[in-house]
Amino acid sequence: MRKVYINGRFLTQKITGVQRYALEMVKGIDREIDHNKNYEFIILVPKNIKQTISLNNIKIKIVGYLKGHLWEQIELPLYSKDGILLNFCGCAPILKKNQIVTIHDAAVCAMPESFSFLFRTWYKFMFYIVGKRAKKVFTVSNFSKKEINKYFNIPLEKIDVTYNGIDHMKNIKPDESIFSKCTIEKNNYVLAVSSLNPSKNFKLILETAKISPEINFVIAGGTNSTVFKEQGLEIASNVKFIGYVNDKELVALYKYASCFVYPSIYEGFGIPPLEAMYFNCPVIVSNIEVFKEIYKDNVLYCDKYNVDSLLEKIILLMKSKSLKNKIINKSKQLVDIYKWEKSSKKIFVEIEKK
Repeated sequence: MRKVYINGRFLTQKITGVQRYALEMVKGIDREIDHNKNYEFIILVPKNIKQTISLNNIKIKIVGYLKGHLWEQIELPLYSKDGILLNFCGCAPILKKNQIVTIHDAAVCAMPESFSFLFRTWYKFMFYIVGKRAKKVFTVSNFSKKEINKYFNIPLEKIDVTYNGIDHMKNIKPDESIFSKCTIEKNNYVLAVSSLNPSKNFKLILETAKISPEINFVIAGGTNSTVFKEQGLEIASNVKFIGYVNDKELVALYKYASCFVYPSIYEGFGIPPLEAMYFNCPVIVSNIEVFKEIYKDNVLYCDKYNVDSLLEKIILLMKSKSLKNKIINKSKQLVDIYKWEKSSKKIFVEIEKK
């Protein structure tokens, strides 16, 4: 029986885009094993594990004494030496040859100002070495495939695309208590998800709110307004920061938002707009290449640096019910295109080749 190890460091981290990808790939592979018993799959995790995951066929094993990058680079290759290693969150041990890695984007090269010197230096080095040594590299869009080839000199034929999915949202019931708890009026707000990373272009949303006092903006996420004020960004009175929300609360916010805005400067994929679409929330995104690949004509596009462009699209959706319904109806087709099962099957097929 062949051994397949999974880098489980993602189970020590909060769930963002790359951790979501890892969770769903593992769940998909777990289902595939039901039809193929020739492999023994083991998730290797450091001792500071935080997340739990329910699996039928994959074991979880706590190994080593270290944590973080040190665990990943020193102990993980030792404990996985007798099998192939799957890495779903970009990071992977540079000493391991028999492995598959997913590199989600090339942001450390394309937007170096978004990261500290040490962070971007390490990730550039790691991605370059891992990309050369790994048996196969996956990424989450054709745009990222080109970027990874460009910045890390990994041959295009070595890179394959495994899109993110949306079906992780299908069984989540909305928790509408968020509206009374945060005094939010249903169907009368523009929703955004906050992030301090400059690539998310949060500044554009705040500037748009400033010149449109009649429109309510609700900002969900782990960041509070104080952090933005410290960066010199002015917070208008029509912007409501509600901090971290759980998945059930987020679903309720998606369902009753007038629209969802996501004006990123750089992304490898961008899952939140897809989540909003799933709950019939019309979406406005920036006119960057990857969004045109993923979302095509199922969203409205704005200039990523132009406040008037974003405001114009928001007003269009808030005033035109026919346009809003048209965007919602068109976006429904994306739900069938982006499914985690398709990508996890692709990775399983690759394992069978090795």
